[in-house]
Amino acid sequence: MRFAYIENGIVYDSIMVRPETVFYPHYASKFVEVPEEVRSGWTFDGTNFAPPPEPQIPEAPAEPTKEELMAQLAALTAKIQAL
Repeated sequence: MRFAYIENGIVYDSIMVRPETVFYPHYASKFVEVPEEVRSGWTFDGTNFAPPPEPQIPEAPAEPTKEELMAQLAALTAKIQAL
């Protein structure tokens, strides 16, 4: 059995013990029983629970081509020679 405090459609304090055993009565009374898979951070639309979206990992920049590296080397060489 799992319980959670839900506010504004967001699940907080998803716990596996009866809330009245760990929280003050006023706060414990705000908990509802939820499905076992529900965790803090999930959303609730009034009917269904949903996990948070997977984090978007940005793509790594493409490795420079040999030609690009050669152009960078030439530019750096020119700067070094100017010193």
